[in-house]
Amino acid sequence: MILTFALNYRQLLFIVAIASLFLGSCSKESLHPEVDGDETILPHEYEIESLTYLLADDDKIDTVKIKICTEEFTNSGNTLKEVQHVETFDDLFKTSFFELNLEENELPLDLNITEFKVKVPDVYYEDGTFSYYPEPFTISDSEQREPYKRNSTFTFDLKVPAQSKLIFAKSIDRHDIICSFKLVIHDKTTGEKYTVDGKWHGVLRYFNESFSVDEEVLN
Repeated sequence: MILTFALNYRQLLFIVAIASLFLGSCSKESLHPEVDGDETILPHEYEIESLTYLLADDDKIDTVKIKICTEEFTNSGNTLKEVQHVETFDDLFKTSFFELNLEENELPLDLNITEFKVKVPDVYYEDGTFSYYPEPFTISDSEQREPYKRNSTFTFDLKVPAQSKLIFAKSIDRHDIICSFKLVIHDKTTGEKYTVDGKWHGVLRYFNESFSVDEEVLN
């Protein structure tokens, strides 16, 4: 009887040990689930590392003279008339358009460069450098337009002779540019870098404002 009891006791210990191993295995699996052996994919975070513009041999700056508007001031009376003209820039626009040299699948699918806003050229200097327009533009392959010199005004005091009409006209020069650019985007998650180049098209600046006043005698 003693021998039989000893055998059963050993068997019981063996069963308890097996059960403990099984339960421990289940517990570990619940704490550390396996997902088909795949690693967790972290969302990527992108930033612009650098953006440079340059005037290459095949680039150009064109000067266009624009006659913007005319305004007439009539004095049908017999005495001199003083009037005030308020000049604005509301009819002038800064434009931007990025022509991208991109092949299909060259950039990651989750990288949308149109989400970035960047500074664009404003003035080109003889040493080959640019100053930049204060308001940023989206990196887009469709033209973006923003008012130029928003809320800027100045006034002219004019004297209209009796029985006369003054015709006030304004013109201004505009620089249109096509220049090269190189954009470097950094993936902060993986450390990888992506380079995009192409051409930037836009209005560089307005300058050389000129005004003329012509007088006509009323019939």
